[in-house]
Amino acid sequence: MEVLGRKLEKELPDEARVIACRFPFPDWTPTATEGEGLDQTWAYDMNEKKPLLTMIVK
Repeated sequence: MEVLGRKLEKELPDEARVIACRFPFPDWTPTATEGEGLDQTWAYDMNEKKPLLTMIVK
């Protein structure tokens, strides 16, 4: 998931939303979650994620 996460961070536009099922992105903070256990999903909005990346890079 780490390699996929880095790829998505580089390539997705700010308006994108990533939905993960069963396996969350361990280094990302979800903007929403639904369900629990094997039926849990996580939503990540890239516009919430990318400002953090910009601060880390600077």
